[in-house]
Amino acid sequence: MNQQIANIIKAKIEGLDFIDKIAGLVSTTYLNITDNEENKVTKSFPVACNVTAQDCLNGSYNDLCPNTKYKTVIYFEDGGVDFNKREGRFICYTSRLRLVCWINVAKYVAECCKEGLTCTASAAIIKDILCALPSQPEYISPYSSVYPVVTGQLVRSNSIFSAYTYNETQTQYLMAPFDYFALNIETTFCICMDECT
Repeated sequence: MNQQIANIIKAKIEGLDFIDKIAGLVSTTYLNITDNEENKVTKSFPVACNVTAQDCLNGSYNDLCPNTKYKTVIYFEDGGVDFNKREGRFICYTSRLRLVCWINVAKYVAECCKEGLTCTASAAIIKDILCALPSQPEYISPYSSVYPVVTGQLVRSNSIFSAYTYNETQTQYLMAPFDYFALNIETTFCICMDECT
């Protein structure tokens, strides 16, 4: 279910002008890679759930890693789904996702400044994401009462990326002048059991 909820939230925000790389739900993928000393080491990467194993072997495991190609990279990590209640023919749940956003500040600020906008990165991006989310529950087939709410922001720390083993080049993109943040999003929604028949 969380993959569908991540796709719903992704659709709400992917049109924002600062986003040039966005994925839905990711999983942590482990690959055996040969290091500079010809040793096999296991590395972990965030990989979009809709990526095939062959895509991964062809290098797509690098797509969501910090780099200089993009202004921003956004993806969602799975936090689980809880059953809330059953009301007649509706079963209601709460989805928990973590939105992770990495920002190439130099590219983002350069474009903002060209347009005369305030040259701040994460605060403006968070505000835009909040504004793009629906202000009331919506019906988004096959789910009803879909209502994503940002419930908190993680402390800005490299621990946001602790599930992954980036190489030295990628790790440098987690230090100034690059920026990043993570938002916890809880989405309540219901499934109508009438649609199961």
